[in-house]
Amino acid sequence: MRSKNLHDKMFIMLEKFLKPFHRAYINLYEKMTLEEFEMVNITKESNVLHIGCGPIPNTLIILAKNIPANYVGIDKSKEAVEMAREMVRKYGVNIKIEHGDALTYPLKDFDIIIVSFGVEPSNEIFERIRQDMRDNAFILYRKQWDFMDKIYARNIPQGFKIVAEHKRRDFIKSYLLQKV
Repeated sequence: MRSKNLHDKMFIMLEKFLKPFHRAYINLYEKMTLEEFEMVNITKESNVLHIGCGPIPNTLIILAKNIPANYVGIDKSKEAVEMAREMVRKYGVNIKIEHGDALTYPLKDFDIIIVSFGVEPSNEIFERIRQDMRDNAFILYRKQWDFMDKIYARNIPQGFKIVAEHKRRDFIKSYLLQKV
C-alpha cells in the first residue's frame, strides 16, 4: 500500500510537470488509448464516465477528439478538477469535468464507466458500481500488468465478468467488464 501511495503522488507530480507539454503527452498516449478502446463500442449516444480522470484527462480528450459521445470526468481532488477543466478548454472538446467521488456520484445514466488505475478504495468503489450501474453497462478497468500484482495487489473485482482485455505498452492492462 505504501508503494501505491508513493506511485500516486509521483504520478500527480509528473502530470503537473508535464502540464506545459500536454500536447506531446496526449499525443504519446493517443494511439495506445484508441487501440485500447477498440474493445468498447462507443457511439455518439453513449454516456461515458471516467472515474479518476486526473489533472490531464488525456483519455477523455483523446476519446472526445476521435469518437463523438457524451463524456464526463470526475476526480476527488479539487486541484486536479481545476487543471482538467483548463485542459478541456484548451482542446475545445465537449467534456464535463466535475469534482466527485465514485462512492456517491450518480451512475445510472452511464453506458461505459472507466475506472483509472489507482482509484481508491477500490473494493468499495467496485461494489458501489456493481450495485448502481445499469445492467447492460460496461466497465473499462485499468490495472497493472500481471507481473506487478505482488506490488499493487490488484485483482478483478468480485461480481464482474471479463468480456475482453487489452495490454497497453505502458504496463497497464485494461479489462472490459460487465456485472454478473
